[in-house]
Amino acid sequence: MNSPHVDFYIIANIDGDEKHIKVIELETTDGVPYYSCYIGETEITQLRNEIYGKWEQLWGNLPPETIELIGEKILEKTTPP
Repeated sequence: MNSPHVDFYIIANIDGDEKHIKVIELETTDGVPYYSCYIGETEITQLRNEIYGKWEQLWGNLPPETIELIGEKILEKTTPP
């Protein structure tokens, strides 16, 4: 079953600059969510929150600290209050 993707925006510090990042929540074919992140029209990374609690970069070239920061911002948006 294909579910629609979910779009939202976060603000994160990348290379010392505050960036507005569009996040698109997608799913793998086996139903595992992952997040495609864009600045403007340019995709900067794809992330997944692994079962052991660490954010992993599936695609892109961002440093681990930035991946964790973006992941924290994604969790803030996707975790119910």
